[in-house]
Amino acid sequence: MTTLGDYGEIFMGNPKNLERAGYKDKGGNIAYDPEFECTGGSSDPNDRQCPYETKESDAMGLETTGWDGRLMHLNMPSFRDPLCPRTLKYLFTKAKRPNDIRVRVLQQNMDVDDDCLETYCKMMAQLREETGGGDTSKGGPAGEDCPHRDQIFVHPISAKDAAGPTYARGLIGQDMHAAYAKNGISPQDFCMSTDSHMDFEPEWDEKMVNMWDQAKNEYAVLSTYVANIDQLGQNLNGVHEVPHLCMITFTSQVRTTATKCARNLVKPKLTNAVWGAGLSFSKCHAELKVPVDPHTPGIFDGEEFNRAARFFTYGYDVYTPNRVYVLHDYHGSQHNPKTSSWGHGKFGQEDLQNAYYRLNTMLDIPGGELDEQKALQLKRSRYGLGDRRTLDELIEFSGVDLRHKRATIDGKNRCGNIQWVPFIEHPKGANFIPTFDDTTEEPLDLPYDKSSVWYDPQIDGAGAGMISRDVIDNEEDPKEKELRHAEEKAAHAVFKEEAKQLAGNSHHADEHKRLAAALEEDGAERGHKEVVSSAAAAALKAEQMEKEGVVVFPPLLRGSPQSALTTGKLFLSQKKHGIEHLPIQVKIAVILMIFGLCAAVITSGSGRGRRKKNSKKR
Repeated sequence: MTTLGDYGEIFMGNPKNLERAGYKDKGGNIAYDPEFECTGGSSDPNDRQCPYETKESDAMGLETTGWDGRLMHLNMPSFRDPLCPRTLKYLFTKAKRPNDIRVRVLQQNMDVDDDCLETYCKMMAQLREETGGGDTSKGGPAGEDCPHRDQIFVHPISAKDAAGPTYARGLIGQDMHAAYAKNGISPQDFCMSTDSHMDFEPEWDEKMVNMWDQAKNEYAVLSTYVANIDQLGQNLNGVHEVPHLCMITFTSQVRTTATKCARNLVKPKLTNAVWGAGLSFSKCHAELKVPVDPHTPGIFDGEEFNRAARFFTYGYDVYTPNRVYVLHDYHGSQHNPKTSSWGHGKFGQEDLQNAYYRLNTMLDIPGGELDEQKALQLKRSRYGLGDRRTLDELIEFSGVDLRHKRATIDGKNRCGNIQWVPFIEHPKGANFIPTFDDTTEEPLDLPYDKSSVWYDPQIDGAGAGMISRDVIDNEEDPKEKELRHAEEKAAHAVFKEEAKQLAGNSHHADEHKRLAAALEEDGAERGHKEVVSSAAAAALKAEQMEKEGVVVFPPLLRGSPQSALTTGKLFLSQKKHGIEHLPIQVKIAVILMIFGLCAAVITSGSGRGRRKKNSKKR
């Protein structure tokens, strides 16, 4: 039995805030119990299941711990950020092994903006002049042009062509895959994704690797909203307090909210799959296997939980770091109007609506594709879900009711001690990187093996070839299927009404003001204060376009007209007219338009009962 503080403490939340959000817990602090992650509280040795530690077969001839023989790759999108050069300076001058670091910068600048790499070189030259030169911490050897310049790879695009954080991170992901194809990245290297306005503790690189090793999980991903740079070199509150992500809310999408904290943790703490884009540290096979989806222009809310779901289903586990070694300049980044102007980039309202549609489809959130086969096609594609764990397991583990847009499925607070979810490793091991068709983005590593959640014996097993994967339709009770379809349509109708409300500029602003105010009520529960992208008028404009005959919800994958990827292009139809030829989303919109808001409310009310009875049948 542990006492409070033996292995650390977890702040569960303010009771009033928890009650308002629908949770039943009392909040306060609880003791962290690392053993619970393996045992779930059971004393039976047969119940003990722990994550997969790094095996010799995984290490590819290297040691199973540490990073001797490995490189560290840092991925950093930068939008007109004058702090980007300073971040490069800090990460190299404060690293223990700067020669083993590789940096990829997705630079989105205008002609008037300073180039990140060139300005970094000037800063290092100035540092050499001030110190007389020497090692990297002193600006490099005297007379050297620019230390580590050949370790920095800049991918420049015009700020006018920017399309939000997921688009930028997605381009970096494509650059990483290109480097992997040329043996420039090993799956056993370490990868870190962060922002372009950061600072670092001395020897941060070595400390991050050692902390990752403490998780004892080859599939560990360290992630959180990191502390502000004014805490550099400090032991926050004297208890090594660290931000802890474990709760979400629903805005236009799933948004991480109400950041908790943990204190004096002896090791990284397993979280309920809530991931933050501000810091992500893992083996590189995680970044290569789960690249950010670039087909979601304009997305801010929704980026993080979408990737969290993909990490989880691929077998990865998100951990809260037990120490702070990488810090964020919140003031410097958020008070510069240039760095928050990406919302005026090269994407339109229909692109944004398509992105929402894509994310909703991926996670079974109302507002996505209703055709099961089209939805499944997306989930199996390059930027889809993994095949080691199921979406149902994610919903149970995270506690997030994705299918009904509720923050909790059962009112239980999952910020505390939680049990690891077992899965079967891929037969080819942790370093296996799946391949996909460059055009259609459909999987090439077929048939699926028996350990895959996508495995179907009629397609992949002894009966292979009996049924095409494109037309497979698992048997389902007709009555249950009818009820489920009615439930999905009702939920979709409710989503349409919510989208209309979010489309109003004033309502959208008021909603986020309310959320911000709620976060400020408790100092320990402050959310990540980044600029929130506006979905103003997106839904209404999309529905108006649909009424005019423009299909805004395109097919899901590229290639044939029936399998194209949602890249924001418009699909016009001049051959078929009448409601019977419209997509189901447009039919629902027309029904709502005819019957008005009252019909939507009635449909919503009658759908809730059915959802409760059928929520676990999928």
